[in-house]
Amino acid sequence: MPRYLLVLVVLFIEVYSSPIKHKAVSSCQACHGVDPNKINVHLIPHSHDDVGWLKTVDQYYYGSHSEIQKAGVQYIISSTVEALKADPDRRFVQVETAFFWKWWQHQPDTIRQDFIDLVNSGQIEIINAAWSMNDEAAVNYHSTIDQFTYGLKIINDTIGKCGIPRIGWQIDPFGHSREQASIFAQLGYDGVFFARIDYTDRDQRIADKNMEVIWRGSANSENINIFTNVFPEFYYPPAGYCFDIECGDEVINDDTKSPDYNVPQRVEEFQKKVESLAAFYQTSNLLIPMGGDFQYQSAEKNFINMDKLIAGFKGNDKINIIYSTPSCYIKAVNDEATSKNIKFTLKTDDFFPYGSASHCYWTGYFTSRPNAKRFERTANNILQAGKQLASFSKVKGTDYDDDLTLLKQAVGILQHHDAITGTAKEAVANDYARLLNKGIKKAEPSLNVIVTNLLKKDASSDINLNLETCLLSNVSICEITKSERFIVSIYNPLERPVTHYVRVPVPDGTYKITGPDGEVTVDIVDSISSFEYIDTNFGTPSPKELVFAANDVPGFGIRLYYVEKTSAKSRPVKQSPKVKFGTDTTGFEIDEKTGLLKSVTMNGQTVEITQQFLYYNGFNGDNNGDDKQASGAYIFRPKENEATVVSDSVTVTSTTGTLVDEVRQQVNDWITQIIRVYKGENDNYIEFDWLIGQIEVDNDNGIGREIVSRFTVKDFDNGESFFTDSNGRELIKRQLNKRYDYEYDSTLEPIASNYYPVTSKIVIRDETKKLQVAVLNDRAQGGASLQNGALELMLHRRLLADDNKGVGEPLDDEEFGQGVVARGQLYLVVGSTDSNVSGGKSTAAQERELALKKLLNPLVLVGDASSDALSLDKVQSALNFNFEGLKTTLPDNVHILTLEPWKDDSYILRLEHILENNEDATLSTTATVNLEGLFTLFEITEIRETTLGANQWYDEYAAEDKYIWALKDGSSVSNKEAPVTVTADLQITLDPMQIRTFIIKVK
Repeated sequence: MPRYLLVLVVLFIEVYSSPIKHKAVSSCQACHGVDPNKINVHLIPHSHDDVGWLKTVDQYYYGSHSEIQKAGVQYIISSTVEALKADPDRRFVQVETAFFWKWWQHQPDTIRQDFIDLVNSGQIEIINAAWSMNDEAAVNYHSTIDQFTYGLKIINDTIGKCGIPRIGWQIDPFGHSREQASIFAQLGYDGVFFARIDYTDRDQRIADKNMEVIWRGSANSENINIFTNVFPEFYYPPAGYCFDIECGDEVINDDTKSPDYNVPQRVEEFQKKVESLAAFYQTSNLLIPMGGDFQYQSAEKNFINMDKLIAGFKGNDKINIIYSTPSCYIKAVNDEATSKNIKFTLKTDDFFPYGSASHCYWTGYFTSRPNAKRFERTANNILQAGKQLASFSKVKGTDYDDDLTLLKQAVGILQHHDAITGTAKEAVANDYARLLNKGIKKAEPSLNVIVTNLLKKDASSDINLNLETCLLSNVSICEITKSERFIVSIYNPLERPVTHYVRVPVPDGTYKITGPDGEVTVDIVDSISSFEYIDTNFGTPSPKELVFAANDVPGFGIRLYYVEKTSAKSRPVKQSPKVKFGTDTTGFEIDEKTGLLKSVTMNGQTVEITQQFLYYNGFNGDNNGDDKQASGAYIFRPKENEATVVSDSVTVTSTTGTLVDEVRQQVNDWITQIIRVYKGENDNYIEFDWLIGQIEVDNDNGIGREIVSRFTVKDFDNGESFFTDSNGRELIKRQLNKRYDYEYDSTLEPIASNYYPVTSKIVIRDETKKLQVAVLNDRAQGGASLQNGALELMLHRRLLADDNKGVGEPLDDEEFGQGVVARGQLYLVVGSTDSNVSGGKSTAAQERELALKKLLNPLVLVGDASSDALSLDKVQSALNFNFEGLKTTLPDNVHILTLEPWKDDSYILRLEHILENNEDATLSTTATVNLEGLFTLFEITEIRETTLGANQWYDEYAAEDKYIWALKDGSSVSNKEAPVTVTADLQITLDPMQIRTFIIKVK
């Protein structure tokens, strides 16, 4: 009998464990009693601790640079622990694991034990528990799941079972995504709480007593639901009742002999506030957050005054005030809703965009700091490949997982809602980049060793390829590839074979490349720019790019290529006088007169499409009143309600290669673009490689510019609707000038109010013509379809005014003594809307696969081969040029989302179905994956399913009681899915968009 059949009876690795012994507890929750005949006020003591914003992560933790902000997280946690020990009635919630872990490592065992005891007794509730409180617009679901998994592991390892969180606490992100709700539900959370929703939406919900809804996180499953609470005001205490040392509100004096005795007055004022707020909700329970940014550095002051406030309401005939936690609050709401048959609205879309006032839409941060957004994607790409490679190495006896720790933590920090958003101070943004770079550089030596070892013919060989990343190749800098001989290693982190077009900067010359199948074809093309502004300390840009196809790199496999420079001068580039480029099946046409895109051909369609760069002038107000709101890091507010075309014609040069055709468009002095098409059989897309900066601005009038790329399809009717992805997964339909939950005045900000976050792609469809046009991107951006047949993405922003949302700086960063230059790629896909394509994949399925390939590009490492020890003969003698990590291929609709080393001798294996219902007639069906004999280096011997975050066994979670919520349509829902099992032959089933997480052991 296979060993994995014994999984339920063998001693398996514990998902939750703690290094410190603590008393067994019967329940982790200790809720104060509620009174069914009164308004029950649940005070939630909390501190919102940004993982970087005005100060860096370390500065916030240690409390340095108080001239910027008086904030020190180490004091918050320590002070709160002492205050809670003084009174068992008190409560507190702990949120950000990045700060908690830093604090934990500095504490003696006695203080650690105190913290554990407070969690076990229910005085501290661990909520959210991700590494950071992530943004919800600019993040990709892959990174979100990852940073939750890492944070939850820390909580399990330190606190134990009572630390398992049940609450999503997203109180500060600037809008909220449906995919985030889905992730919370799949993590096993009971509810999510937040503050920021559109001001009109809030007003409507208050009027309708609809501030609590049941949010369905997926359009593909009725079982993914989560209770959702919107705060009545902000995440601070009610006005006048902030008792923190940084607040100036009047404290409560309960000394009846004192001339300043004020309990009756303070109670009366608070009661009025409570009664007005309670009217917004359906039950008699009201949650009031008692905290704010970096509060509780002197926790006792807060708690003493809350103690007095609670005491002041003893015997009150209307109000019952208690210390509480979000979990206790949800329990009270559900108990009352069940007993009184209270019904809730079902929410099925998201909370974007967020408008805080009539001219104040927080849609600028969807694009702000595009280089940072791209660097985070690159780092995540390296991290995922690194975790897979570390798994292979661990199986073979060497564990390199610790060398990925800094990168895991840095990528987790970058998910923070002031990091990837581009809304921190410039100095902090630079520190985020430092953290990512440090993490990557820490991982590089291990990646080199693992790749080399996997390719060795003889394990005892001492050959060393000295492989490194080329992080500056986007600006044509890679010192290693200037060598006469160098090696290129390509690891494919996808489970499917991929043909990858390697592009590395090189000096002028001709090159010979030897790969696994002999000599390969090479194209030499000009770099997009000379990048002459870059400081030579960073390297010298190369004038050319070497392009070659790494054909069919196996899933989880490696291909090695040996590059030799054969002459100092490249062959003359073949200039192309033609206007059509690509192949008969996939290509594009350029307008002879304007030099702009004229049409594209792919998937059996030839469609007239133009593409141009435009800019919005950023409104430069003084923020003194809503009509004076400036455009800034957070806010997008154009000065005029239309964009200005940068140029109606462009200068064009074009080249035709064996592998790729390129048309270079010089739009103006600071915008260049290459439209390119690769000629492989499966390359069904057109690439737009853009370079923007430094952006020209109007310094005299303080007006910045916000640059967009707009695609316009001729005679195309998309019914003023379009689709954007939710964090890289499910699509959500958007309607121009319309919200599904409330009415709003679209004439106030007709551009900004129609912008949505685009993390992966934006799509328009003409149902009459059965034609859809999609543009995919390489990082998060803001996008819209402002008229039929058009869609646009904002690529770069440079603004000269601060938008007065706290950061205190205009979005006018500098690099190398000038405004920031940004580079990126867009990918255009055109095809039928029909999901039933004879003999092929639907357009939607092609888009899904392309998005996956761009999210997880092959990991390209390069090594200097100048030494005699790395001559071609010696490398060929010592190494295989090919490694395959999988024995078989998986179904086209299945993706291995995660393979990483876990605890002891176990690993996380996470699988996902990449398609939605009805996207492809063949592939949008239940998929079956056979894990038996899948991997070349190991066999799975034990397997057990967990919740999404790998912190709780799934069968144990499924056996727990779940909240049931009655809906206004007469139905009821919960977040309980039927337990799922692994069959004896390791068959795993996945429904469309389903993700399943397993802990495995191998041999």
